[in-house]
Amino acid sequence: MRTTHLVSEGRNATKWAVVALSLLLLNGLAYASALDDLVAREKANRDNEAVEVYRGSVGKSEAVFFLEWGTANGAVSGYYYYPARGRNQTYRLEGSNPGPGVLLLREFTFKENGGEILSANCRLVKRISGDWVIWEGQMHNTDGRALRMTFSRRN
Repeated sequence: MRTTHLVSEGRNATKWAVVALSLLLLNGLAYASALDDLVAREKANRDNEAVEVYRGSVGKSEAVFFLEWGTANGAVSGYYYYPARGRNQTYRLEGSNPGPGVLLLREFTFKENGGEILSANCRLVKRISGDWVIWEGQMHNTDGRALRMTFSRRN
């Protein structure tokens, strides 16, 4: 009788673990889908066709990036924002694509008085995975923090 009871408890615990894991995975997929939907809306609403819209993250925070790839000297400019914080807090990016698969960016934070300040330097490398263009690297904030930075788009 005791063995049957323990087996039954074990099955119930396993069922609940599977349910909990399923909910976590579905929540993650819904969140990723929400970010994909947001990026698709941003692409549809952009004014300049030369601007590429990317989904990505800085540290653990998801972000939407807008980059314009210039033809002169590999210049790159744009901005990004964190959807969780809203579009009214953006960070300006400028830099260069000095060679194949290398991207150097500077991040500027807008100050309350209307100016801006250099807040980070970023170095990313490109890789291709299937039909995705993926940029990955590090953001080195001027306060000493280093964060993983990544963004991607379908090719």
